[in-house]
Amino acid sequence: MEEYPEEMRSPPVSLVAVAGCPELHQTVSTHLHSLQPPINSLALPDLSKISLLIASKPKDDQIPRPNPDGILKRDWLLKHRTKIPSVVAAFFSSDCVSGDPAQWLQLCSDLDNLKAVIRARNIRLVLVVVHSHSKDDITEDRMLALRKRAEMDSKYFVTFAQNDESELKQSLHRHDLLSFDLVLSSIFAELANTYYRDEGRRIKTRIEKKIYSSVELNVRYCFKVAVYAEFRRDWAEAIRFYEDAYHTLREMIGTSTRLPAIQRLVEIKTIAEQLHFKISTLLLHGGKIAEVVMWFRRHNASYTRLVGAPEAVFLHWEWMSRQFLVFAELLETSSATIQNISFLVGSAERSLTEWEFRPANYYQVSVSLP
Repeated sequence: MEEYPEEMRSPPVSLVAVAGCPELHQTVSTHLHSLQPPINSLALPDLSKISLLIASKPKDDQIPRPNPDGILKRDWLLKHRTKIPSVVAAFFSSDCVSGDPAQWLQLCSDLDNLKAVIRARNIRLVLVVVHSHSKDDITEDRMLALRKRAEMDSKYFVTFAQNDESELKQSLHRHDLLSFDLVLSSIFAELANTYYRDEGRRIKTRIEKKIYSSVELNVRYCFKVAVYAEFRRDWAEAIRFYEDAYHTLREMIGTSTRLPAIQRLVEIKTIAEQLHFKISTLLLHGGKIAEVVMWFRRHNASYTRLVGAPEAVFLHWEWMSRQFLVFAELLETSSATIQNISFLVGSAERSLTEWEFRPANYYQVSVSLP
């Protein structure tokens, strides 16, 4: 398993970004990372440079191309785990809000630029006004103008006094839906969940309406929906769409002509391996030992005879050996425990043997294959 990238081996966690007032970033980021589940964060000292943090979305990204570059986009999962935040929190000092016209105009310009950048990716926005001291006086009209400029609900507008450490901690921890000073962590969690839910729904619509021009895109869309479900900790939906992607991928064998035969089969097996790993990991996370063993049995049966071209037969057996090795490691390291193997084995409809639940079985096969 260690040869798999980290983004494949662990479930994704929400990613947010904080921009402006860099002296507060460490406090906010540390708190977010301590949550269960944790929230990862990106930091940008200067809000005016937001476009450097969040890359613009390609104009043709919404238009499915007839010949996609690969079944899955390279580094798509890594990008959404480490580069594309679900929420951006813009921190402004009260001096900028209540200051002279030039400061206000600059704030409005930065806010407009931020909105343009995040709107293209449907990223959610939080505004935080930081008072340099508790007696800062900002008129209600100016605060209302700022909120209207941001086009946001008041519950996503937060204020606190920077030099009051206790108030900062309360802003991070307090949860009062009627209070103007909402919990930052609760806001982040709520908006992040909304972002990943809506992104998943957007892609699901393409699947349901069959808005794709190739089987490859169908697999890609199912994979994306599953990942967005993982971000939300909706394990059932994640498994369902990983399974849909797996089955659709299997149907591609012998039909797809996008690549030469050897390269095409290698790509399909690589994606099948990733999908099976994700499904197995999620099933084990849910304690579904018998189901995961059955999944491996079907996975093995589906691909063991797909040797491919004679000149590349070594690639097939290397791949098969890795399937058994990784599955053995999954069983061995899983937190799910098998307390009553005889009960699992006794299920008539599954007809599983006790040996199939033992990691040693898969280790042995992995080293005995050609």
